[in-house]
Amino acid sequence: MGPSALMIFIGRTLTSPTPVQFVSLAIDPAGEIVAAGTADPFNVYVWNLQNSRLLDILSGHAGPVCSLAFNPLRGTLASASWDGTVKLLDLYKRETEPESIQHSSDVVCLAFRPDGKAICTGTIGGLLSFWNVEDCSLICEIDGRRDIAGGRKMNDRMTSDNNASSRYFTSVCYSADGSCVLAGGNSKYVCIYEVSQQILLKKFQISFNRSLDGVLDELNSKNLGEGGPLDDMNESGDEADFSSFIPGAKRGDDGSRKSRVEVMSLQVAFSSTGREWATVSNEGLHVYSLDDDATFDPVALDEAVTPGAVQSNLLRGDYGKALRMSLYLNEYALVKQVIEETPYQSISHVVRSVGTRNLERLLQYVAKSMSDSPHVEFYLQWCLELLQNHGPELEKNKGSYMRAFRAMHNMVQTRYDEVEGMCAENRYAMDFVEDQAKLNL
Repeated sequence: MGPSALMIFIGRTLTSPTPVQFVSLAIDPAGEIVAAGTADPFNVYVWNLQNSRLLDILSGHAGPVCSLAFNPLRGTLASASWDGTVKLLDLYKRETEPESIQHSSDVVCLAFRPDGKAICTGTIGGLLSFWNVEDCSLICEIDGRRDIAGGRKMNDRMTSDNNASSRYFTSVCYSADGSCVLAGGNSKYVCIYEVSQQILLKKFQISFNRSLDGVLDELNSKNLGEGGPLDDMNESGDEADFSSFIPGAKRGDDGSRKSRVEVMSLQVAFSSTGREWATVSNEGLHVYSLDDDATFDPVALDEAVTPGAVQSNLLRGDYGKALRMSLYLNEYALVKQVIEETPYQSISHVVRSVGTRNLERLLQYVAKSMSDSPHVEFYLQWCLELLQNHGPELEKNKGSYMRAFRAMHNMVQTRYDEVEGMCAENRYAMDFVEDQAKLNL
């Protein structure tokens, strides 16, 4: 981040009174408050995003504030620092001193559980600690040093099996249900833990690029000498470094500025469904999914498939073609418009025109559109036609369609419960209206 200013994509610039280096950032769930931690001085700056005003400068840490997080349900801000503490402060109730959680080593990352009742912190000792937010008591700890260990760097004097001192988590996040945590750091591995049982579910190697430092578990013995690696850059010609071959010298030039890029995870995050997660490394963005169909498939997407073409087909009454084109564009607002502008009597014909390639996506969109629509019967007809026309395909490949089918089933059940509750509340009113009608007759 910039030395003394934050650039927000809505077109606002948030500045500090004096030049500082920001190293951490957090935005509250309501999108109104922005907080940023600095490396020196060790403060947290708080702005109002609506008017870009600096609201407060929070002090109290004795080291760089390397991580910030807002409670998902309340206005509590958690700040982690290299001084080994995590401070919890309610920004809307400043009359009390912030709660402080002490750790045995520097804290480098933290994350709130989705329900806001617990917080996970990571230290340079490789520990993941879980704390109760209400009383700041320790719930449990997970020692991840052995899990994240692996890969020998060029300058390591120990093998990867025995060198876990420099491996720790620098980013952590909870799954949507709060049962698991995803953690990554300065290692080639990203780990997923189950919190209640404190067990490692799985770990992933994010890179197999042998040119990155820390990918190989064993170094080539021909490049190792008594004082360490002889030629860590595999250079040749006039630019080669011959300092390590000087008679009597057991180490190279201490002033050398040459190094290799180290493999590491800079940030990890779960998706809202819990079926995908992503990490950012030196090589880019890596996305992992439980579903085999989570790929970009631009088949039938050409220059003729545009939002304008969808609108033209709607005006001509070609609802099937308009729906297929909107599904190719994969824009929710456009798909919802086509679904709701399709006449009730044409739903069956439109559903039959949809192929298996777009079936799963259409199921998802129908379920999502039904969640906030007052046209319950209209969307129930869509669900019925989808099941009647594509039932054999759904049964044959139920594994591929299970997620979309469950989403649609849950939404139908939710709307059924809402209608049932409404009818139960109006039962006596309906009976009264019926009795009055009989009296008038």
